[in-house]
Amino acid sequence: MKIDTHEIDEGTGYVGYREAFDIIGANVPPAGEEEVTLDKCAGRIAAADVLALASYPSADVSLKDGFAVRSGDIPYAESRKPVSLKIIGSVFAGVRYEGQVMSGSAVKICSGAPIPAGADAVVSGEFCEEVTPGEVQIKADAGPGRNVLRAGDEVEAGEAIVRKGKRLLPGYLGLAAAAGISRGKVYRRPQVAVIGVGDEVVVPGEKLRPGQLYASNMVTMEAWLASFGIACVTSVVSDNEDAIKEELLRRRQGVDAILTSGGAWGSERDLVIGALNRLGWSLLFHHVRIGPGKGNAFGLWEKQPVFCLPGGPASNEMAFLQLALPGLLRMGGETSHPLQTVPARLTENVKSRHRAWTEFKDAVVTFDDTGCYLASLYRGRSRLQAIASASGLICVPEGRDSLRSGEVVPVQILAPRLDDL
Repeated sequence: MKIDTHEIDEGTGYVGYREAFDIIGANVPPAGEEEVTLDKCAGRIAAADVLALASYPSADVSLKDGFAVRSGDIPYAESRKPVSLKIIGSVFAGVRYEGQVMSGSAVKICSGAPIPAGADAVVSGEFCEEVTPGEVQIKADAGPGRNVLRAGDEVEAGEAIVRKGKRLLPGYLGLAAAAGISRGKVYRRPQVAVIGVGDEVVVPGEKLRPGQLYASNMVTMEAWLASFGIACVTSVVSDNEDAIKEELLRRRQGVDAILTSGGAWGSERDLVIGALNRLGWSLLFHHVRIGPGKGNAFGLWEKQPVFCLPGGPASNEMAFLQLALPGLLRMGGETSHPLQTVPARLTENVKSRHRAWTEFKDAVVTFDDTGCYLASLYRGRSRLQAIASASGLICVPEGRDSLRSGEVVPVQILAPRLDDL
C-alpha cells in the first residue's frame, strides 16, 4: 500500500521505518572474518562453506549390540525356529575384526564397532541367545544392511555441512567435529563504542547532583549488546560540541561502529549531529517515521557506521532495537531481525498515532488455554518500568490506523527465553 506522506501531521520529509532499516542494511560494512575453534563458533554466522574433511562414519559400523552375520544364513530365523551359528570372535568400537565371517558363523559385536568382512547385517542382542560359549541361536531374520550404518551415511568427505551465511548451531558443530573439522571461519562481531551525551547524564556509581540522572540508556544498550555477543566500550560526555567531537575522535579508534545516546534531535542543546558534520561524516538520514524513536540519525564516518539515538528512554530503546541493533548484527553476517517474532492474538484494540508512521507498543505476552500466544498493551507506571517489564512489542505498521482485538499479528519477544514471559 502506498502511503501519502503529505498527510503526516509533523515531520514532513522524515524517512519511513522500512526505508531507514534498508538504508542501514545497505550501508553497514562487514566487520571482517576470523577463524576460531569450534567451541567459539556456536551461534556465529559462517563466513565460508563448512566442508567435511572426512567421511563419518569412516567405515560401516553396527547400530546395535548383537551379532554380525551373513543375512543369507538366517532368512527364515524366528523364535520357534532359531538358527544356530558358530561364534568365531568379537569386535568392539574403534577396533577392526581381522578375520572374515563365513557362512554358518557370526561375530559378537558392540554398537559403533566396524562390521567384519563377510558380514552384511547385525542381529540385535535381544534376538540372540548364546547356548554355549561358542554357539549362538539367532531368533529373528535380518536382511542385508539391517542395523548397519554405512560409511559416509552421516556425512561424506567434501560435503557441505553448513553453507556460507548460515548460523552455526550446536548440532552442526558436532557434525563438523565428526567430519574432522576443528576450526571454522566466521564473520567477526563488531566492536562498538557507546557514548552517552548530556550535562545531566552521570555514570552509575558516581555522585548524582540535583537534576542529574544515571546513564540507564547506556547500560540497557550495553546489556543488549552483550546478550548478542557484541563487546563495547562506554563513556559519558557533556553537552559541549568540542567535547563531543573530541570524544568521538577518541572512541573511534579500535571499534567498528559508534552509538550515541542523546543530543540527536536538533535543538540548540543537541550537538551530536553538528559535531559529526564538523568531522566530515556522511549523513544518510535524520528523523524516522517511527514511534517512539523518531529523533535518530544514521551515517558513515569514513566508512564507519554511526548511530545517533535519542536520549528519552522509550525512544532510545526503540531506535536501538529496531534500527541500530539489526545494523550492528548485520556487520557480523546476520540478516534477520534480532528479536524473535511470534503470532499472537490481540486482546484489545491497538491504535497508531498516524497511518503514515510505524508505531511500536509495549506489550504483555501470555498464553491461552490451548498454548497460543496472547498480547495486550502494557500499562506501567513509567517509561523505565515499561522497558523493564514489557515482554513484547506490538507493531502497528505503516498504512494501518489500528489493529483490532482478536486479530493475530506478529509480536516481537523481548525475553531471551519464551518461558521467561
